[in-house]
Amino acid sequence: MSIKSIIVDDEPKSRSNLRDLLSEYCKQVQIVGEAASAIEALKLVKQVNPDIVFLDIEMPGGSGFDLLKSLNDQQFEVVFVTAFDKYGIQAVKFCAIDYLLKPIDIFELSKAVEKASIQINRKKENQRLAELVANIDRPDEEKRLALPLADKIEFVVINHIVRIEADGNYTRIFIEGSKEYLVCKTLKEYHEILEPYGFIRTHQSHLINCRKISAYVKTDGGYILLDGGGNVPISRQKKEEVLKKIINTSRNSI
Repeated sequence: MSIKSIIVDDEPKSRSNLRDLLSEYCKQVQIVGEAASAIEALKLVKQVNPDIVFLDIEMPGGSGFDLLKSLNDQQFEVVFVTAFDKYGIQAVKFCAIDYLLKPIDIFELSKAVEKASIQINRKKENQRLAELVANIDRPDEEKRLALPLADKIEFVVINHIVRIEADGNYTRIFIEGSKEYLVCKTLKEYHEILEPYGFIRTHQSHLINCRKISAYVKTDGGYILLDGGGNVPISRQKKEEVLKKIINTSRNSI
């Protein structure tokens, strides 16, 4: 799992050193931004929504603690990185996941990232479970599907999915409005999940939402035109089953 992080430190050398250490020893950490002050960091946090913030404490114009106080809803984990050891108790009060002293010890850095990863995964799993529970009370047209992406779990309304296509060990999920996701799950798994919601496998590599069909074309062996202009083939073995499902879906939606 990729972990989005930002580095907040007023010293360019310190940022560069931490960036190099993370790149070498914590490859799951993706640095998506850097800031030289609490003010810059505040804007950056809102822009990139990081999982971890590596945060210096003493900076001109506002401390790392000032940054945290200015955030109403802190969604990320904090790893304080400082040259001074007098802030340990304060760092704990601010719910830091860890507290690293400069010069940074590689082992301590790796431990801090591991602890943060556990918390991040727990939060994402809790979010997924909360969505699962919420789905129970939703009508079918509002139910959502959790998509495990590289850096987050995305929740999409099932009825907004137009089609799903196999891509090796991955699947590509196409959403209304030309949005597309690449997910590390097989087409077979999504077929099992989505079949009760009007999805049908037209081909070894294709799963479609029957409610998004605009036409069935009989020529060229037969294929399906979908809302938005895409088309998918129908395998010879599945043609009868697909046509039956399309007819039943049309009757049920009238």
